[in-house]
Amino acid sequence: MATAAAISTRKDVELKRQIGLYAATAITVGNIIGSGIFRSPHSVAQHLHSFPVVLFAWVLGGVLSICGSLVLTELAVTHPKTGGLYVFIRENFGDAWGFVFGWANLWVIKPTVIAGITNVFALYFCQVLNLPQRAELPVGAAAILLLTFVNWLGVRQGAGTQSLFTTLKTIGIVGLCIAAFTLPQTHPATAVGQATAAPETSTLQALALAMIFILFAYDGWTDSTYVAGEIVEPQRTMPIAIVWGTVLVIAVYILTNIAYFHVLGVDGVARYEAVGSETIRRLMGEWGARALAVLVAISTFGTTNGAILTGPRVTQAMAADGLLWKPLASLDPRRETPAFALWVQAALSIAWLASGRFDEISGWFVTTSWLFYALTTAALFVQRRREKRGEIAAPSYRTPWFPLPALLFIVATGMIIASDLHDSGWRAAAGVIIAGLGLPVYWLWKGRRG
Repeated sequence: MATAAAISTRKDVELKRQIGLYAATAITVGNIIGSGIFRSPHSVAQHLHSFPVVLFAWVLGGVLSICGSLVLTELAVTHPKTGGLYVFIRENFGDAWGFVFGWANLWVIKPTVIAGITNVFALYFCQVLNLPQRAELPVGAAAILLLTFVNWLGVRQGAGTQSLFTTLKTIGIVGLCIAAFTLPQTHPATAVGQATAAPETSTLQALALAMIFILFAYDGWTDSTYVAGEIVEPQRTMPIAIVWGTVLVIAVYILTNIAYFHVLGVDGVARYEAVGSETIRRLMGEWGARALAVLVAISTFGTTNGAILTGPRVTQAMAADGLLWKPLASLDPRRETPAFALWVQAALSIAWLASGRFDEISGWFVTTSWLFYALTTAALFVQRRREKRGEIAAPSYRTPWFPLPALLFIVATGMIIASDLHDSGWRAAAGVIIAGLGLPVYWLWKGRRG
């Protein structure tokens, strides 16, 4: 009787498999392509002053993302459960480390990602409608509440919204690239001062600093794993959604960077912060720049939706495992969505949104996120040992050239994190410290449960 009751209770908090291949791939692509490709090329060009070196850096960022996605796919196929990185870390390193990731995801990673991207959305949305700067906060908060409501309605609505906006943004970016290579420059350059010179550093240091902005632009390739428990035929779907979705983004990013440099040149990309707007303005004038603002608003709106869709799955899975307050595991009885976790995330995201501008918010999550990406990659070594001991079955998918992709990802990520902690100020360290506070909180929680 007790076993039957436990099974029934667990089913009450299990999400159904309703997400198909296109929607799963759209989550990967849409959560990577946000504001980064419209902003990061400028920051990268300020540190790296040669187009071949810039292109190499973007390819390197893509290679690192592919290495991570190859490893992540094997973990996802082995554990196709809701919760993504939380599941992989907990299965291989235990409850304490799983709790630490979930704690960081709840308080820092997802709310700051949502707030940072929404901040960019509100900026461009207000520009399109000629709204004053003071309207940005209420517009951003309204966007978070609207998309939370859409995802509360059902996973089909949330995944469908993601598919729509990912398709629109991809078409728009490809259109920008076609315009860059086919249209002549018929409008003068926008008057702007000289680019702010980056501090003198060695080539290796400059590359490491540039990689922070590139990895921000590539961030999001992990997100489809958070809904793995809701993906139809995960053993077939996950490798395509994660790996080939990431490959598609790499191709789009490299093509877009070539388009920017083709129109603006090395000096122009380093000089203009809104590099996408300046590119299209020279080709089509002010109406083209306004169209680009619409594209950025669409892109960031879709990315915000993806983050809102995936974030609560970690919180819900932790609560279902008894590692968080039990009501956070509850599902809406009719819509079968993690309703309480969704609205808690919305409240935290709006609080972060009100705390500052994009640069102030984004400093909190990049280092913290990639620290856990490295930990998750290391989990594959533990999983392989567990396979050898016969504790778990071998999955249908294997990481090619293992352990090379995992080692390359961990070493490169460690170097970039160390550089970010050294150069990016207190916010990067603060995010890691908040994550670390999860350990004493876990022991307090464990003691309370005991």
